Amino acid sequence: MKRNSTLLTALAAFLIPLVVIAFYYVTHKPFDASFALAFSLMVWRILLAGIILTFAGGLGVCLLPPLPLHPLATMTVQAVFGLGLSAGLILLIGSLIGVQVGLFGALLVGGMVVLRRSIRIWLRQWLCWKEVLQTSTAGERWMGILIGVALISPLWTALAPPAKYDALVYHLTMPQAYLTAGRIIHLPWLMMSGYPQNAEMLYLLALALGGAPAATVLGWGFALLGLCGLLGWLLTNWDSRAAWAGCAALFAGSTLVFSSGWGYVDWLGLLFGLACLISFDLWRKDPQPIYLWLAGALAGMAIGTKYPFGTLALVGLTALVVLSRRSLSLLPKRVFLFAAGILLFTLPWLVKNFLFTGNPVYPFFFPAAEMDEIRVSIYFEDEPYGDWQDVLFLPWRATVWGMEGAAGYAASIGPLLLGFGLLAWIGWRRLNEEQQKNLSLLTVFALSTWLVWAVGARFTGYLLQTRMVYPLLPAFAGLAGIGFRAASSLQLPSIRLQRVLTAMLLLVLSLTTLEVHLDLLKRSTVPAALGITDQEAYLALNMGYYQAAMQTIRSLPQDSHTLLIYEPRAFYCLPHCKPDENLDRWRRDWMRYGDFSAIQRHWQEEGFTHLLVFRLGVEFMKDNPDPKHPLPTLLALEEFLEPLPVLEDFGGVYQLYSIK
Repeated sequence: MKRNSTLLTALAAFLIPLVVIAFYYVTHKPFDASFALAFSLMVWRILLAGIILTFAGGLGVCLLPPLPLHPLATMTVQAVFGLGLSAGLILLIGSLIGVQVGLFGALLVGGMVVLRRSIRIWLRQWLCWKEVLQTSTAGERWMGILIGVALISPLWTALAPPAKYDALVYHLTMPQAYLTAGRIIHLPWLMMSGYPQNAEMLYLLALALGGAPAATVLGWGFALLGLCGLLGWLLTNWDSRAAWAGCAALFAGSTLVFSSGWGYVDWLGLLFGLACLISFDLWRKDPQPIYLWLAGALAGMAIGTKYPFGTLALVGLTALVVLSRRSLSLLPKRVFLFAAGILLFTLPWLVKNFLFTGNPVYPFFFPAAEMDEIRVSIYFEDEPYGDWQDVLFLPWRATVWGMEGAAGYAASIGPLLLGFGLLAWIGWRRLNEEQQKNLSLLTVFALSTWLVWAVGARFTGYLLQTRMVYPLLPAFAGLAGIGFRAASSLQLPSIRLQRVLTAMLLLVLSLTTLEVHLDLLKRSTVPAALGITDQEAYLALNMGYYQAAMQTIRSLPQDSHTLLIYEPRAFYCLPHCKPDENLDRWRRDWMRYGDFSAIQRHWQEEGFTHLLVFRLGVEFMKDNPDPKHPLPTLLALEEFLEPLPVLEDFGGVYQLYSIK
């Protein structure tokens, strides 16, 4: 009896507060349905990005031999190789079978089941983080904490609606268009569909299963993987001091942190560059053909992400020649093996372009499809940027004068890559033989990058941009880590130089972390990601009148079709609009027809009923003329627009015209 009484009392003790709590929250809801939906989507998108990376890691474990590296470096090389293969598989499936949500979901689940043993091996390697943190000093752990806190900011950005320029021009627009079409096809209205698209293929998978923010979260995952790989590789060859300092040098660049949440392709290129460098180092230690082929394959995957990332192949070839200087008779065979890996993973994109347009390197060099002689000539009217100082002092100028959003280098890479990298050879004679050879390899990569970068920039200012050499930044980060280690090992009376340099490094990391989080607050990103702020309000805050113009285009009558003039971002108005993706639509039609009536008639025949003109952009180009946008052409546009009815003016920034 007493036992039953105790059970009833215990049951009451459980049920009474449970009922009260339940009824309380029936009338006092802590959040609304929009928050619940946004939070659920947020969790799913993070989980989906993790699943895709895990699948890639399992694929790499299955296909690559065991690698004599620190587990963090091993898992990174495996995942990076798997990501490159996955992109190729998506291209093949999407082109031949189609792009459907159900198909992609079934293939991903099926792949996870087939690779379950390899996936378990890959996931177990993450456990070594515990040992890494335990063996790190307090200063090194603070470096890790600051890097982690800094990376929280771009994760929130990735979870919010995409708003960055190139993502809306093509990185996310192409996957969205393929999903709408149900197949990977040639997009006649977007010349970038001829670019290599390894990152966009991976984004297509994520976008199909989780929406656009899932793709940007996957891009953020590339940065997390880069942190693991760089740290693990430097731990393989050096110690925790050099490893954490190298990672800190890389993540002290605010553009590198910011861009991980933008849905761009540069971090994937950096991953391929890091894995290629690691493969070269493996081959240097143990010249097995598989390591050299793998280095070439990863360089080919980098080219398959963005053509300018071909600098990695050129730098790799230079390193191969240097490493073979004592066995030149073997050089032809080695070059062939390296080149075979490059070609294997570059060829699919060349074949795709040839089948779709007849030009394997579309949209470059040769007229094909929508790129006629006029458009090709306009495309190559870029001029070099800067002068001889951007050759001789390139690393200094890229560091000091390179700023995100500014002309020229267009990226803030932080002061630590150069500041500590210049110290890498201090006390090199005291290093063991393996460390000296590793230092030499990094130096060859860095100096070759300087040469290729400087020469490329003399042809076009486009190649001066720092993001074009992202795949080579791990070499500079490695030198910075070694330089920090060397400098902090110097013995000075009454001065603890290691503490001083550690404080200096932590200060720079703290400032970068502060910068990225202040930007997060300024843009109201967290409320948008959580569904507290309406998507349209968030985009209007961050994109101004552009978002209002996109809303208006979407609200036009169903049979309306809008041509954008001097505005290449079409992500938020497809399929009701077509972009001016190379900012050449007006100029090429003016050069082709030279008659206002003929141009308007041509646009009407293409089905366009409206024009959206970026008037502020036109005014800027009038005040800052360049070869691509000559002043007479811009004045002709204004004369063409003058008699057309203006349906809406968006603060003088955009104007919507009717051409019915």
